Amino acid sequence: MKNTMKLNFVQNIAAPHNNVLIKAMHEEEKLDFELWYAQSSDILYKWKTDLRHEIKQANDYESKKIDFAFLKECLFSKRKLLMVGWVNNNQRLLLPLLWLTRRPFNMWFDLPQDEFKRSGLKNLIRKFYYWLLKTSNSKIFCVGKMTVEYFKNRGFAEDRLVNLPIFIEVDDYTQFQNRRDEVCKKYNVKDGDIFLTSGSRLIYDKGYDILIDAIAALPEDVKKRVKCVIVGQGEEEDNLKNQIVKLKLSEQVIMESWLEIDDFRALLANSDVFIHPCRFDAFGGTIYGMSLGVPVIGSTGAGAALDRIEHGKNGYLFENENIAECAKYIEHVANNMEELPEMAAAARKTAEKWHPSYGVEILMKELI
Repeated sequence: MKNTMKLNFVQNIAAPHNNVLIKAMHEEEKLDFELWYAQSSDILYKWKTDLRHEIKQANDYESKKIDFAFLKECLFSKRKLLMVGWVNNNQRLLLPLLWLTRRPFNMWFDLPQDEFKRSGLKNLIRKFYYWLLKTSNSKIFCVGKMTVEYFKNRGFAEDRLVNLPIFIEVDDYTQFQNRRDEVCKKYNVKDGDIFLTSGSRLIYDKGYDILIDAIAALPEDVKKRVKCVIVGQGEEEDNLKNQIVKLKLSEQVIMESWLEIDDFRALLANSDVFIHPCRFDAFGGTIYGMSLGVPVIGSTGAGAALDRIEHGKNGYLFENENIAECAKYIEHVANNMEELPEMAAAARKTAEKWHPSYGVEILMKELI
């Protein structure tokens, strides 16, 4: 086929959100791409489907030992190259080789976390890799505006930076809304309650303790109407459960183990507000709430919240780690629930602007 773009798309591991973009890529007739993965998706995810091959048959490459066939393909194939980060040994080896050969390539990054504690040697190596990237023949695709600003602050030229956020399905969600009776019965949500949802990995950075403290800070008449479901698993699970008991919020806050994606979407679609309370999230759950027609109360520590929330229109932004401010907006929506349908419609319109097919348009235009 004439004018077909050929691409190698290299990741360490398959992820559900990336598969949404890959599905849209697969539907683009003028794009011929190969997928490459180093690790099985069941290391991090427990989905029933093997995510590596969910859309099309993928290629495997080595994670630790040198994979000469993979390196040769990336360096000398006529296909364009898009690589997600430098997580494994072959990705890390590939970057200096790309620099040496001056081969054009593309990288896709979440917001890096410089505050992680690293040894002096690791910090030195990291700086070297950013220097390689800055002086190579490359284009940088960034997950959200926060990541774009990060690379600008590192001295990368703005014309080499492209905002390519995480994409999710923006399809008909009435099938999930139709499960309202089932969802409300499961979580004992009654008429007049304010139904809040939240969820991701239960780690400190995600800030679920902030959400729980915010609910505890609500006036009693509002607090007794709150029903909040937090979905996820992780190292903070026991601490959060203990916090709920200590603050006597067992009637208000429910911890739910990880759900299959359709059950998670049904839960969100039938809630009044999605809460994105993180201390830090490179992008995050705001996009899930909005895609299901749910307004979002989100922290300025979340890339997606900063990108997508129009304060007072499709949700509310509160300052990172500000418990009182988070509580203020929960109280506001609880006392002004008549505003929620209009905010929900605005949230959905925001999500529709970022349909996965738009991500393919960005790639087709910007890949070098």
